[in-house]
Amino acid sequence: MPWKITEPMTEKEQFITLARTGRYTISELCKDYGISRKTGHKYLKRYKELGFSGLKERSRRPAGSPWATSDRVEKLILLERKKHETWGPKKIRDRLLKEHGVERPPNESTIGSILNRHGLTKKRKRKPGVHRVLPDHLTVPTRPNEVWTFDFKGWFSLGDGMRCDPLTVCDRFTRYLVGCKGQPNQQFKGTLSTCKKLMRYHGLPEIIRVDNGTPFASMALGGLSQLSVWWIEQGIRVEFIRPSSPQENGSHERMHRDLKAEAIRPPSANLAAQQKRFDRWRNEYNHDRPHESLDMLRPAEIYHPSARRLGEKDKMRYPEGYQIKRVSDSGHITCRASNFYLSEIYSGCRIGLFENLEGVTELHYANLHLGNLEFGSKDTWRPKALVIAPNQSPRKAK
Repeated sequence: MPWKITEPMTEKEQFITLARTGRYTISELCKDYGISRKTGHKYLKRYKELGFSGLKERSRRPAGSPWATSDRVEKLILLERKKHETWGPKKIRDRLLKEHGVERPPNESTIGSILNRHGLTKKRKRKPGVHRVLPDHLTVPTRPNEVWTFDFKGWFSLGDGMRCDPLTVCDRFTRYLVGCKGQPNQQFKGTLSTCKKLMRYHGLPEIIRVDNGTPFASMALGGLSQLSVWWIEQGIRVEFIRPSSPQENGSHERMHRDLKAEAIRPPSANLAAQQKRFDRWRNEYNHDRPHESLDMLRPAEIYHPSARRLGEKDKMRYPEGYQIKRVSDSGHITCRASNFYLSEIYSGCRIGLFENLEGVTELHYANLHLGNLEFGSKDTWRPKALVIAPNQSPRKAK
């Protein structure tokens, strides 16, 4: 039966006071207060040792436990969390096992409790909604260098006021971060230069997946840009995610969140200093950080450079029956004495023309159906014919 609290003294103090008078036996007092003789003698002993302060409730926690986390291991857990602020219990446990030689590291829930006890955790509120599987129009990679994802992390201002646009390139199968380059803008020339450097070192992927923003896409025919046309000319297939659907490139977006937390906040003084931080973080991401999707392996343990080298491309081939046209420097082609404007981004490219069973001339570039040719336009100030999008009715030039 628990002790009842009365004022001005507790029942425990009353019990001790009455026991000291000698007028009552311990058995009588224990019966009156509804406690056992063992409990009564326990509190008499505590009073003799510590006085009335010894009557306070004590913790029932065992004095020791053979399974308790040692101070050394707990310090290692806190050290790893300090070095890697975005790492959770799974990654820290793997680090203890493989890097620090802890034979029996604490389980993930224990590590989480230690982090929580030291105020190093933060609850996240999950956004409600349905998590959709990868759409059918996107390739699920089964080997390294099958699919690379390109994207720009949102720009930010450096300490000197200059703009920094981080361009990130990731191998989707191994999660290997192929490149992380801080650029002053998102323009074509700088992006192409970075792309060439990465491909000279790592080789060519089979597919590049991008969003619908610049410099990857444009309003030109087919939605391609000068950069994506250059990729196709190297024998690389280009995949676009659906507009306003970043979840279709989820692993890349997740990597961006860690990049922002660990290598951008706060920004560096200038672009050179910021690039050094990017390089250090990329090395850590590839060689030190275990990934749950890889069974806690590091990306560098799986990734290897591509055997396809930059400059070793085959001539683009079209099926038999296609008429091949080369686009002029001004972005035009001629067919049946008619002039068609495509776009300057296709300058020098080989285009395939195919007349289908309905008598419509289709315009193809690589594996893309860019549109159909419309003949007979009478506007002398514009090209003598138009290219119309697939599944769109012909219309005359204005």
